[in-house]
Parts: sequence; structure tokens; C-alpha cells
Amino acid sequence: MQSATRQGEEDGGGGNAVPTLPFVRLSNISKSFGSVSVLEDVSFEIRPGEVVGLLGENGAGKSTLMKIVSGEHAPDGGRVEIEGSEVQLASVGEGIARGISFVHQELSVVGALSVAENLSLGDLPRNRMGFVDRSRMRELASERLARIGAQAIRPEQETGLLRAGEQQLVEIARAAARNPKLLILDEPTSSLTPREVESFIQYVETARSAGTAIIFITHRLDEAIRLCDRILVLRNGEIVSEKPSSEVTRDGIISDMTGKPAMFEYARTPEVHDRTVLSLRSVGDGDLIEDITLDVAEGEILGLFGLVGAGRTELLETIFGARRMAAGRMEFCGERAQFAKPTEAMTRGMAIVPEGRKTAGILPQHSVRSNMSISSLGSMSPGGIVDRTREASQSSGYRDSLSIRMADDRQLIGTLSGGNQQKVLFARALMTNPKLLLLDEPTHGVDVGAKSEIYEIISNAADQGLAVIMASSEIPEIMALCDRVAVLSLGRLVGIVDRAALSEQRLLSLAFEGHV
Repeated sequence: MQSATRQGEEDGGGGNAVPTLPFVRLSNISKSFGSVSVLEDVSFEIRPGEVVGLLGENGAGKSTLMKIVSGEHAPDGGRVEIEGSEVQLASVGEGIARGISFVHQELSVVGALSVAENLSLGDLPRNRMGFVDRSRMRELASERLARIGAQAIRPEQETGLLRAGEQQLVEIARAAARNPKLLILDEPTSSLTPREVESFIQYVETARSAGTAIIFITHRLDEAIRLCDRILVLRNGEIVSEKPSSEVTRDGIISDMTGKPAMFEYARTPEVHDRTVLSLRSVGDGDLIEDITLDVAEGEILGLFGLVGAGRTELLETIFGARRMAAGRMEFCGERAQFAKPTEAMTRGMAIVPEGRKTAGILPQHSVRSNMSISSLGSMSPGGIVDRTREASQSSGYRDSLSIRMADDRQLIGTLSGGNQQKVLFARALMTNPKLLLLDEPTHGVDVGAKSEIYEIISNAADQGLAVIMASSEIPEIMALCDRVAVLSLGRLVGIVDRAALSEQRLLSLAFEGHV
């Protein structure tokens, strides 16, 4: 499919707009892995100064298509042209040399290095003696961060200590520093605060004006409609829709993505019990969070909301024993509790689905079944030997109850879509029969269909009496699921909002408390 673009040049004679040459043109691209067809006869193009939204459910073929554009994969069939010439990119390095930068959803920053070092990897500034010029490196880092509106990040910070959203900004700054002709962004705003999103959008507008072509992969449909010139939807490896953003609606996009009517607006009907499962009194970690006092009841979903760096993840880690509780008192199921490590919390009846399934969740070299059962092996191992029949039976049960789509539970978990990987992590947590379920960004990076299914999983767990604490940066998600919301700002609890009083304005007003 080919579309007109806002970018054009004036014909000197008649004054008619002459479209600029596409930077990338794909014609009849196909790609299979083994017997599985991932892309089938895909054609599209993007021109300088154009922003194209690439949308689709997990597994639709978006990442594979972009890996072909960037040089990571070679197509099985079809033609790739860059600036009018057919090319066969042999590597990502060749793609970068051609002006293509790809910011993946899975972070690739080096955690042990500083922000400045990450931003200069591969091109370290040198002084006259040939040594690394660290002063210049920090200056360049400050300039590159400011370019995308991330000047609050300090160049000397250790990158691994940054929150996921801040690491995402470092990735974007590194790609932008190459001054690419084509910038591919995969879920770039998924972990950003509203303020950071606005700064990012300003950068995209500036880059567009300078002639950069941008492909924007996202599950945030409103952002795509706002930001993109065109919206292209992939389903089952084929383009099913390509329209100017002015001609699309949110419900229409969802229908194109799923092949079904738009997903219903989820609204939970809570049934909260009286029994308190978790009680925190003046809890702090001696670092970021302090003086946190709250209770969570059986059958309740308590939301944790706040800006990046507010302390949501740190609070969950403190409760779960992954972070030391330096102050305050915690009671769990009526008994005093202070866990020195997560295994103690799990033994007592807590489970967690952590943020970032790729880095802190799945075991990519293991099967789906092993990923499900790893936290429950003790209960399946009479005499120290794992009962494989019982393991397979429980795996099959959760596969059915959570609608995990896979060919076989012995296949590697990395072969599943992101949404199904996330459901495997829920199965792992629920298989331990917990009393309290801790969720950190439970629908991060999953498509709208999988998101709806995960909402059902969370709501059903609470309906069965499980206490749930859910940290999320998505206000619609918080408002759809939570019975109450605890709002954090700069490590402190600034308010608890009951469901009847929930509003976007109220949550954001509290979240920005203390910020200038």
C-alpha cells in the first residue's frame, strides 16, 4: 500500500506537490521460521519527515517486519529498497550505517556502566593523549538527554539503578544521537510518566520537522492517533488496514487488530472481605520509600500509582523481601513479618509478577512448563524427586484456565507472544496458592486482547479471596480494576483514593505532589 504524505516539494512550474522519494520501500515481503509463516506479502513505504504507526496484537509480525527493515533478519521473499536502491542488509551494523536506528522494547543498556558511558558506547570521545575524555563524555550525555527532554537523568548515574522508564529514555537518547534517517521505536512510552511522554512527543515533532522518518510501534492507541500521519495495522502477518490517522478511531483500530468488535471497557465489580491480609505501619527502606502506612484486605485489589521514581516497585520489593525493610512494622495474615529474602515471603504465602518479564520474569532457555512450575517445585517433590505427572497436570490446568495459547507446554517460553508469556508468569504465581499477589506493571507491553484477558485473571483471583496489590502507570487500568488506589510521590504515600472518588485528575494531582 502506498499513501500520500505531508512531506513534499513544490514543483517549480505548476506548483503541484511532488512526493519525496520513500526512504524505505518494502515490496511483497514474506518471512517464515520453520513451518510457521510470520509475514505474508507485506508491502509498505515511509518517507522522510513522516511518522507511521505500526499496530497489531503480539505475534502479528510487527517486530519481525522491523527486524527486516533494520538488517537483523533477511526476508525469505520480496524486495527492500532504501532511498530508491534495492538492498540486502546483512547485519544491524549495515542498517545503522544506512541511517536506521531501532529502539527495541527489550532494554539493551549496560547496567554496570554510567548513563554517559552507555550514551557513548562505540564512539568514546578521546583527548589529545588518546585517553577517554570523561568530561566531554558527560557533556555529550547531557546534550543528548536534553534533546529528548530527559535532562533530569544525571550522566554519572549507574544505568542499572535507573527505573525502567529512565532506562528507556537512555535507549532513545542513544538512538537519537546517531541522527538517523529512520528511527524505529518499539513501545517507547510504555514506562514513561505523563510529563516524560509530553517531552518525548516534542522530540518526535522536532525530528519529524528535521526530516527523520519514524516508525512508532505502540499499544497506546490514543498516542498513535495523536502522533502519527498514518496508521498501519498488521494481523497474522498481513497488512489489514492502512489509513491516515485522521480517518481512524480507537474502536476501529482494535477491530482491525483483533478481527473482532472493539474490546469492552473493563469495569470490575468488587466484593471486598473484612479480613486484613497485609498491614504496613510507617514502613521505609532507608533509601527511597518512607513512612508508608496502609492495609490490604482479602479479596481487594489495591492500586499503587505514581510517577516514575515514586517508589512503587521499591515498596513491592520491600514487602516481598527483595529489599530490606529499614523502618516500620509489617503484619501478614495477622502475624509480624519482615522477610530477609523473597523465598521467605513465598513460603509464607506471597507471590509476585515482576516488572519486565524479559529481564526479571521468564527463563528464556526453559520450557513453558518449567517456567510455570519453578516456584512450586517443593510441593511437587515428595522425597526430593519432582513428580513430573503432577507438574504436567497443573501446567495443563493453568494453560486452560488462563487461556495460554501455545502448541505444547514443552516448547521454549521465548516462542510465545508477549501476552502469553505474561500469562505464564501469572500461572507461576497462582500455582503457589498465595494469599497476597503483588503485581508490577502486569500488562506492560501486551496487546489490547491479552490485556483484557489479564484483567479477567486479576479480577477472578480477587473474587476468589486473594488480596492483590497492583502497581501500574496506566490510569485507565488503575480505574478499571482497583477498589482503592494508594498514590506515591517521591517515596511517600500522599493519599489513598476510594473507588467512588477515582478520577484521572485526582490521581495525577496527588502523583505530582512535591514536584516542581
